[in-house]
Amino acid sequence: MRDDTDGERYVHRPDASAGDADSDFGWRGWVLVGAVVVSFLLVPWTLILLSSARDAVAAVGLPWRETFLIVPLVPALGLGVLGVWAALAARR
Repeated sequence: MRDDTDGERYVHRPDASAGDADSDFGWRGWVLVGAVVVSFLLVPWTLILLSSARDAVAAVGLPWRETFLIVPLVPALGLGVLGVWAALAARR
């Protein structure tokens, strides 16, 4: 057992240079941020604000009510795939 005569306890302070690689956000992080913005902001607000979106959706054959359920699923599925990709890349 270690005798601390001066009353200070050991505190681990790693070098600042050792944490640089882990704290770097990188391009994968920005891809995920972009996917979140598209999934949660861009697609739903496009459907809400643009009345011309009704014509584009009607051309595909989707009723307007079901469009609010189906169209946001596309970027949400992409977000899920990106999340798995980023998690697997982080384990390397």
